[in-house]
Amino acid sequence: MDLNLLDLADVVRSFGRGVVFQSPVWDPAAGPLALTHLGDTEGDIVVNTNPEVAGLTTPELTGPAFHEGDYVGENPVVEIPLYLTDPALWAICSPSGSAHAGRSRRGSVAERTLVIFPEQLFLTTDPQGIVSREELVFTGGVWMLGGVALTAAQLALLDSSFWLWRGFFNRPPRRFLGGAGDARKNIETVSFQAMQHPDMPEGHRLYTTGDPADSAINLDGMS
Repeated sequence: MDLNLLDLADVVRSFGRGVVFQSPVWDPAAGPLALTHLGDTEGDIVVNTNPEVAGLTTPELTGPAFHEGDYVGENPVVEIPLYLTDPALWAICSPSGSAHAGRSRRGSVAERTLVIFPEQLFLTTDPQGIVSREELVFTGGVWMLGGVALTAAQLALLDSSFWLWRGFFNRPPRRFLGGAGDARKNIETVSFQAMQHPDMPEGHRLYTTGDPADSAINLDGMS
């Protein structure tokens, strides 16, 4: 057995700030995935995957330690600290898909696809140190930023992306705030509940981490 320490110069220390994109739930057979920026955030975007493991124990003999473990599954929930000031968000960030409520019959939730990227993936710095944002494009199986293929560093950032293929938003509180300065920011924690997507490959029906192409998921569409 050979043991070696990591080259600490190559260790990623932080994903940095995240940005959230969404769309109506993606049907891979219908064509490409088309995402739009959900909105501005302030604070930590938290992905709670909520894995569940059932253990087989012999408490009368060996106590609470597992002898076997069954991975039961996961129930992911994402918490997003969102500036909830755009009226268009009130319908998107809703389990019904409506900004209003009060129906005579219950119905299905409004299903959406959610993707989280590191914000740094969209940014470039020129020789004078000026930072600009660029358009990230996936076409023909290739990722490009500002019309240029991603660098190795940008591909490493893409590997930190998180794709939830199907789920719905829970409706957050809505506040009319007094006060001054930061005290009157309309930031609400919006939660997104993941669901199984039956049209995604086995092992990816809840979520995929990193470039979906590495998992044989074609964002241009799959039959």
